[in-house]
Amino acid sequence: MKKYGFGVDVGGTTCKIGLFETTGVLLEKWEIPTDTSENGKYILDHVAAALKAKIAEKQIALEEIQGIGIGIPGPVDANGEVSVCVNLGWGHVAVAKELSGKMSGIPVKAANDANVAALGEMWQGGGKGYQDVVMVTLEPAWAAASSWAARLWPELTAQAARSGTSP
Repeated sequence: MKKYGFGVDVGGTTCKIGLFETTGVLLEKWEIPTDTSENGKYILDHVAAALKAKIAEKQIALEEIQGIGIGIPGPVDANGEVSVCVNLGWGHVAVAKELSGKMSGIPVKAANDANVAALGEMWQGGGKGYQDVVMVTLEPAWAAASSWAARLWPELTAQAARSGTSP
């Protein structure tokens, strides 16, 4: 089993990033500003640069990295693609494919940020040890994510769970 993974939470003002052991132990966390100029054109470039800098700083071989998980504040399909993300200025963006390409092919999984938060809580947080978890996040939009039997229900997509965006 590979030793490391990265988690990225893309928000409207900052991207929060964590370096983890694959056991779930958080090794380090930091953040970078979210550059929403030009409809968010540079967000994934900046995330990739931050990840590459940390990999170099910690002298981690790419072969030691299991993958990168990234939470996006909007609907994300099963292929890791966003059709629209208002906070970031995005139209269609193939988040998983683009970030993986910028990261020398390291596998990337992209999902709605509330769904990712629910899975994280179920794995290592307040929901640890429980089979069913419901989580409500408060952000510029409120969202709900439900996880049963250690998986997100595809019927409860980010679009269905996200109720609205406040100004």
